[in-house]
Amino acid sequence: MLEIRRYTPVQKQAWNDFVSCSKNGTFLLDRDYMDYHADRFTDHSLMVYRRNKLYALLPGNRTGDTFYSHQGLTYGGLIMSDKTVAADVVQIFRLLNDLLRQEGIRKVIYKAIPWIYHRQPSDEDLYAVVEVCGATVSRGLSSAVSRDHLNKWYRIRESGAKYARKMGLTIQETDDYKPFWQVLSNNLRERYGLLPVHTVEEIELLHRCMPDHIRLIVVKEGSETVGGTVLYVSDRVVHSQYIAASPRGKQIHALDLLFDVVIRQALASHAYFDFGISTERHGTYLNEQLIYQKEGFGGRGVCYDWYEWKL
Repeated sequence: MLEIRRYTPVQKQAWNDFVSCSKNGTFLLDRDYMDYHADRFTDHSLMVYRRNKLYALLPGNRTGDTFYSHQGLTYGGLIMSDKTVAADVVQIFRLLNDLLRQEGIRKVIYKAIPWIYHRQPSDEDLYAVVEVCGATVSRGLSSAVSRDHLNKWYRIRESGAKYARKMGLTIQETDDYKPFWQVLSNNLRERYGLLPVHTVEEIELLHRCMPDHIRLIVVKEGSETVGGTVLYVSDRVVHSQYIAASPRGKQIHALDLLFDVVIRQALASHAYFDFGISTERHGTYLNEQLIYQKEGFGGRGVCYDWYEWKL
């Protein structure tokens, strides 16, 4: 009744159509987004059929004897339709383990889709990975603002936004990513010795492919970009994928004003605004300074779970 097949590019349209109608998929799981870094990963995505009709998807890649769902994505769990039921999901994971074992896979890293992104309840997979696979979990902690339960801002954030407004800073959406990318790159290099996951050319490409889903909002002092955020816009959630301010931007509270504007606009049309995780080392370390800032804007905890099991 249930059959799992490997994805090939021939099924791209069928994959994308299923994601768009699924109960828990987002644009990150669309092949137009996933395939921008196809050269970095060995794709091992799977398609589940029930009575020869597409029933579920599992984005994935393989590295050695490990299957990831998906190593290049923030999350990439089982994508289900509203017809997908618990007993079938249990069976899917049994079949999945058998298939991967036959292919020489010895370990699975499963990155579940956080519940705030679900269009309707979709946690059947979280039950199955424990019941069927005996998975262990590592847990990142994000901070999200709920439209239905707004929390009061910390005074430091409110006063910062007022100060930035008095300084004459302006907020605008732009297609010019380069000035902000310089601010972001300098920030990451100085604080962590890292560079952004995306190059500026990659993020510009993704924006051109998905302009409604990937947007850049910047803060300017005159003509100078002093801060900004790249927003990933899905059906229920506006997610801040990148956040950065220049030294001058930090001095004049550019991000306080930015999020005063961005959060209000996001929650006018979406259920949640998600700041992203503030944990490091697979969830074993909480960056208290980082999460304090996000909680100051009213954000509260949402878990990003990674499950692991051996075959």
